Amino acid sequence: MAPTIGTVRYYRDGDTVTFHVAGRGVMQQGLPLRRTTEALLNDGVRQVRMDLRDCIYMDSTFLGTLLTIRKMLEARSAGPLTLITPSVPCAKLIQEMGLWEYIPATDAPYDAAAPWVDLQLDNADAGSFRRNIAQAHEELAALPGPTGEQFKQVIRCMTEADKPPAK
Repeated sequence: MAPTIGTVRYYRDGDTVTFHVAGRGVMQQGLPLRRTTEALLNDGVRQVRMDLRDCIYMDSTFLGTLLTIRKMLEARSAGPLTLITPSVPCAKLIQEMGLWEYIPATDAPYDAAAPWVDLQLDNADAGSFRRNIAQAHEELAALPGPTGEQFKQVIRCMTEADKPPAK
């Protein structure tokens, strides 16, 4: 049985958007998350918060997408991407990958009364989906140290897999 995909919801409050991830944060959510964030940044959002209190797992594409969002914020001289109350599994993964230096975290209460909107998984073409996966892994490969080295190997494998077969 295939693992279930978690849910991502968001709400905007002025120049801040808060995303809430429940369950598993996975590659199928990466492109819609990136596209939604881009649209909100184009509409004046300056701060992005990612509430991970109910997230039990993040795959590498989801993590790399978070780094992509961080980079988008930096390019616009906007506020940092901030993780809100990461769950124990997420905090452990972030610690193991050495990401605390790049994505700060803070505790904040969950606002159940906020006007949450479900992130819609789009039917992206296969090319856009694959490009988002590649970009997410390139962000991870750009990290210094062992984490970056591991993902450089992943990028090499992805590049090899994309080559047409030899004749």
